[in-house]
Amino acid sequence: MKVSTRRFLVSILCGLGWVAAARAQTVQTVSDTPDYFHSASTSVGTSAEGDTCCVAGGADYCGLGGWLRQSCLLGDYASGEAPEPWALIDHMPRLRDNGYSVGGWISFGYQNKPDGAFTGNGPLLDDREWTSFNLNQAWLYIARTPDTGGCGWDWGFRVDLLYGVDGNEGQSFGNNPGRFDFLNGWDHGIYEWALPQVYAEIAYNDLSVKIGHFFTIIGYEVIPPLGNFFLSRQITFYNAEPFTHTGVLATYQYSEEITLTGGWALGWDTGFDQLNQGNLVLSAMSWNISEDVVLALYGAYGNAGWRGSRTNVSGAILSLQWTERFSTVHQFDVLGTNRGTDFVADGVAGDSIGMIHYAFYQLTDRVKSGIRQEWWKADSVSYYTLTGGFNVQATPNVMIRPELRYLWSPGTPGGAPGSIADNIARIFDKEAVFGVDVTWTY
Repeated sequence: MKVSTRRFLVSILCGLGWVAAARAQTVQTVSDTPDYFHSASTSVGTSAEGDTCCVAGGADYCGLGGWLRQSCLLGDYASGEAPEPWALIDHMPRLRDNGYSVGGWISFGYQNKPDGAFTGNGPLLDDREWTSFNLNQAWLYIARTPDTGGCGWDWGFRVDLLYGVDGNEGQSFGNNPGRFDFLNGWDHGIYEWALPQVYAEIAYNDLSVKIGHFFTIIGYEVIPPLGNFFLSRQITFYNAEPFTHTGVLATYQYSEEITLTGGWALGWDTGFDQLNQGNLVLSAMSWNISEDVVLALYGAYGNAGWRGSRTNVSGAILSLQWTERFSTVHQFDVLGTNRGTDFVADGVAGDSIGMIHYAFYQLTDRVKSGIRQEWWKADSVSYYTLTGGFNVQATPNVMIRPELRYLWSPGTPGGAPGSIADNIARIFDKEAVFGVDVTWTY
């Protein structure tokens, strides 16, 4: 059967990091697979008839509460014409029947050169993660999703455990050393353990509230691999946006078209700790302008802890469905801090602007192509990346993502051999990077 425009558009939003705190992201198979980020799948919303005590759209709903439905990404193949994927929760019927979900993924990857990430593969080049076939992520989660049906109360929770070379991305590196999962003996060379999410959730009618440690609502790309089209990530994602927060986050389904998110956090990248009196306000809005156009706005303002006592990051994401098979996503991101660092000298940007464009084309039910172009200007120096690749659904549980990435920066000054400036100059010296990963979901 054909994929509806609305359902296909949801897939294009599969990387939207700013809704990580208020979205439902399922692994890249079928919609009954447990979510990565589950709270937004809470059945709260407004029906087309205006009854605020009715479920808003279910799995096909494209608002903030239905984003990251990875089943949409695969079109007909994921919609039922392929065999059902194997799911861990199906072997735990008592938990499943009581509203719990248990699942995860294992992702192995290879890159032949550093890709500009902020650790390992990044400007510091501290741990050489490239030229090896690495375990990027071994992930396990257990969760219960609040389901009010649009009326009344319900509760939920989520705990995520991560191990792999991507573990440092999920750690609370904005903590004081030794607190929670940061610098407490959880690191083993280039492999690290992390607890990227640990929170409770309560929902009432159209409102749900998280309390604890959760993914950020800032940005487009996310930590889980299949939340993104590409293996590699934006330079903006690594250098200008937080990954996690600890605090309180509320999501309100204002209407079928508009979802509002707001909250408070203890700075950037914290896990049940506060560094330098971190005190941050979070805000976001999703507006389904039409079936083919979605606008997202996000921001975080205040004391970000490790990233500066006066830090503001804000942005917008516009998603456009041009045809049944072709779509684009456009992100604009601005960061300002008072930390006083310089990206070339310190590997940490003081101020930056990012502009990222994506185009996706569904070649077949099992194969999708994509391209990403990024311009990121940090502390008066511009950096560029161009990435092209494919998503190949080899089986209902296995996704393969080959890609080729090109990096350049005409204005990088360079520096003494082995310095941060020298490393950055070498990474962006018109380098081509090949990468591929294989992810098995369960």
